[in-house]
Amino acid sequence: MVRLLATFLRSSRAAVPSARPLYSRGYAVASGAAEDAASLGPNSTTAPEGGQHDPIRSIVETPMPQTRNSQPSAPSIGRQGIRIPTGKGDISALHYLLRDGCKCPQCVDQHSKQRNFRMSDIPTDIKPRSADWDGSVLKVKWENDIPGFDESHTSTYTLNQLRNPSANYSYHSTGRKRKRLLWHNWFKHRFVSYEEYMHDDKAFSSAMRNLAQTGLLFVKDVPDSRAEVEKIATRMGPLRNTFYGSTWDVRTVPEAKNVAYTSQFLGFHMDLMYMNEPPGFQLLHCLQNSCDGGESLFADSFAVARQLGIDDPEAFKALCNLRLSYEYNHENDIYTNDWPVFQTYVDEYTQQQRLTHANYSPPFQAPMHGQRRPFNRTVTEMRALDKFAKMLEDESYIYELKLNPGECVIFENRRVLHARKQFNTATGQRWLAGAYVDEDAVLSKFATSARKYPHMWRDSPNKPYRKEAEGEGQVQSN
Repeated sequence: MVRLLATFLRSSRAAVPSARPLYSRGYAVASGAAEDAASLGPNSTTAPEGGQHDPIRSIVETPMPQTRNSQPSAPSIGRQGIRIPTGKGDISALHYLLRDGCKCPQCVDQHSKQRNFRMSDIPTDIKPRSADWDGSVLKVKWENDIPGFDESHTSTYTLNQLRNPSANYSYHSTGRKRKRLLWHNWFKHRFVSYEEYMHDDKAFSSAMRNLAQTGLLFVKDVPDSRAEVEKIATRMGPLRNTFYGSTWDVRTVPEAKNVAYTSQFLGFHMDLMYMNEPPGFQLLHCLQNSCDGGESLFADSFAVARQLGIDDPEAFKALCNLRLSYEYNHENDIYTNDWPVFQTYVDEYTQQQRLTHANYSPPFQAPMHGQRRPFNRTVTEMRALDKFAKMLEDESYIYELKLNPGECVIFENRRVLHARKQFNTATGQRWLAGAYVDEDAVLSKFATSARKYPHMWRDSPNKPYRKEAEGEGQVQSN
């Protein structure tokens, strides 16, 4: 009975976000330090919450304790897996998968970076014939190696490669499951000068680190040219071309096919939710903004979702299950798609439920009356959606500013919601130039920036600065 209860508690732990302070979970609270914490990658010594230990640990021999100033302990080779002691926690892997990760010149072409073997070529009974570990490099010779590889073949793995097998491991500070710094209206977002952004690699890397954490970045002192939005965007990656064009203008036009091209109030939304791959990042460069009104509004949907999960776990769960439909239905272009409001995954280290994307764009929602949906479930989901929408309208979550000519905002499209206040074209002009860059391209830029300036992207503890009345823990503004 006790085991059954423990199993139930472990399984229920990941159902909704934890109410523990934010810095103890997969997210980090808002901080201005560019070196704030992010995941370092797999380490099998620390068991996930709930007592689920690395299965490899049960099939390798337990090494002798390593004393201070002693030589590194030898790897423990089991029937199916190997464990490597690092002094800061053991690393374990299946023999089969470790062999698959070999990147020696025999296995991977050093120019194209393409493999010279297939994963399925590896014999399932492969195991190390010898394993030499000096504390920083592991060298393995194999028994029952891939046909065509003789006994001289040696696989070499650095400590970093063992900890981080992927070029951009998803839990890295540059990856899809990176830690995020959640923010509210008081947070002072980063402004980087155009010259630094475009011509100073170190300043650019720091700006990208900030964008990776907060999802919102401003470039100032941009030259007065319609072409600049493309230059700023392509600094991060190739432009995303859509039916709007590779770049586009946000200005009032008659008989507009998009509410953005009017002077009306535009509520919180995300762009192109009706596409199979919505753009990852959006840029808006202000060229003119002399009208009364037209202030830009931004909100961190991840911060709102987290608070919703604390206040009403059932509402959070309902929005993880609720798929909203979106459409763009015009004479020459028809796009439709549907997304869950919250896309989540379970952190493999903490077993906490975390967000990868939020998907919310009321102006472009499509009819859903053709769906067969239970009444009670629909009512529950609509109440949850209403609660989320009203939280977004709370001023404590809204960061407001009026973009000035020469300023460009960059934001993560499926995290940061944007809106715009109504403006009066009789008092002036408002003109923004826009562009999109796909998430894959920006993640690649994060990773190459971190490779060049690793100290800027390294984990470090959050520094306490301010305690929120809502009990969100210690936070820091930049």
